[in-house]
Amino acid sequence: MRKILFLLLFVPVASFAQITEFGFFSLSGVMDSLPECKTAQDNYNALLERCDSEIARGEEELTRCYVSFLEGQNSFPEPILRKRQKELQDMVDRSVLLRDQLKEWLVQAHDSLFNPIVEKIDKAVERVCILNNLAYAIDTDKAAYRYVNPKFGADITNLIIKEINSPTIIVNTTIDAGGPVGAEAVEPSSSTIEIVTEE
Repeated sequence: MRKILFLLLFVPVASFAQITEFGFFSLSGVMDSLPECKTAQDNYNALLERCDSEIARGEEELTRCYVSFLEGQNSFPEPILRKRQKELQDMVDRSVLLRDQLKEWLVQAHDSLFNPIVEKIDKAVERVCILNNLAYAIDTDKAAYRYVNPKFGADITNLIIKEINSPTIIVNTTIDAGGPVGAEAVEPSSSTIEIVTEE
């Protein structure tokens, strides 16, 4: 019985000691440091401005037609009144459809501008984690992480920015019997990882 209690007392300590190191970073902080991100944002803002002006032009035209209809509706013969009502309804329908299409197009434009940048960052995050033997990396911009204890993780934001500006290529990566090996932890005699820095 004493042996069991003794073992139970040390289980939480042992589990606590085995906490795996991880990295944490600010995705927005990394993106703000990249010139291509500013270019992408400027391009997206220009597209957004064009879409907004097109929507505003359509709404102005619709307002003019509606005011004209209201001014003359009492004097229109019945066939012309119905025709004008149908024309107004068609304009409203086209305006709603245009707004929906532009909204969908802007989402696609945003993805095409920013997805390559995010992919580039993801590759840099992967390399930083491999080189520093980190189990994973979390984005602290996400509201899911209310607190990250720096005693058990490392802020890798600057390492990611450095890795993007001067990428390291990791080739011939293999897994030994003990699991994945971090690039810095491998001895030259048993190394199966080669690190080449792009000049």
